[in-house]
Amino acid sequence: MCDARGLAQFLNAIGEMAQGADSPSIPPVWARELLNARDPPTITRPHYEYDQLLDSQGSFIAAIDQSNMAQRSFHFSPQQIRALRKHLPPHLSTRSSFELITACVWKCRTLSLRLNPTDTVRISCAVNARGKRFNDLCLPLGFYGNAFGIPTVVSTAELLCASPLGYGVELVRKSKAQMDKEYNVLSTCNHWLIFSVIRGWPPFPMGWNVFAVSDNRHTGLGEFDVGWGRPLFAGLARVVSVISFYVRDNNQEEEFGTLVPICLPSTCLERFEEELKKMTLEHVEEISK
Repeated sequence: MCDARGLAQFLNAIGEMAQGADSPSIPPVWARELLNARDPPTITRPHYEYDQLLDSQGSFIAAIDQSNMAQRSFHFSPQQIRALRKHLPPHLSTRSSFELITACVWKCRTLSLRLNPTDTVRISCAVNARGKRFNDLCLPLGFYGNAFGIPTVVSTAELLCASPLGYGVELVRKSKAQMDKEYNVLSTCNHWLIFSVIRGWPPFPMGWNVFAVSDNRHTGLGEFDVGWGRPLFAGLARVVSVISFYVRDNNQEEEFGTLVPICLPSTCLERFEEELKKMTLEHVEEISK
């Protein structure tokens, strides 16, 4: 029905009316036809996010075994973000915290899974299709439906794990850069229609080689108020196996941070934590000195 930005708008409208407003300050708009596919459907961009991945033997990646799963949220403080920047060459040092966190988590996650080195792994980044960057979409301010794409890039497990962090950062940046009107609306909608509906392909292949992230720190989800004050937490109660939703941590006494929930088999989650410490702890100690 709606994405995180649309949900935030809906909750804000409820909060305004709960506090006495006759109508919301931003009237809701349906207008789903603005994101219709072409007629006839035509695909113009590669869409790795919907492709079925093959393992090193050429077989389809097996579905995730949901037994023995563990979940944990990892906190990335501003100090840890500065530590991650220490891994980057000077020309990449200004990359965003989202790109740094995503590249770090993707690499640590892949290392923890101990996949075959030749296996393909991919990262999908949910990108909002609203705002000045997408003026040509002409989405009205009150549009609260799904208005995002999940542009995707791929690598081999070996190359991702053996390369410096900057390799993953650049792939994440490349993923985000693909997002425009042609990708989001014209090509993505047509790909979904042709492959997911007409041919009956699953909409989002699930396997450990797949990883997707969604940044919910700036959606406005934590800003609604029905008269009792703003919420202490606004986000998912738990993580989906291959999708992590970044949440702004408002409970830190000194500095805001980012919470990244991770779901993995319990042994892999332990290895994930070890790999994460390797990437941050030694550099955090250097910064602290």
